[in-house]
Amino acid sequence: MAIKIDSKLETELTPEQVPDDQTMTQEEKLNRLSDMKFELERQTGRGTADLDQVEARMASINLALSRAKGK
Repeated sequence: MAIKIDSKLETELTPEQVPDDQTMTQEEKLNRLSDMKFELERQTGRGTADLDQVEARMASINLALSRAKGK
């Protein structure tokens, strides 16, 4: 099964793009990425996502969180 992305959390931005966004504050970036991570964990708990996709997406979100915290 494919990962279903919650459109209200990711309107236009992927996790990789969030840290570089010039319109959001650091707090907003961290909140957005945390929401993405929570949604992914929720979907994983329901068993509605492919494990390989989950691992890749979680790695992407974690990298973005690290980058957002460093700015």
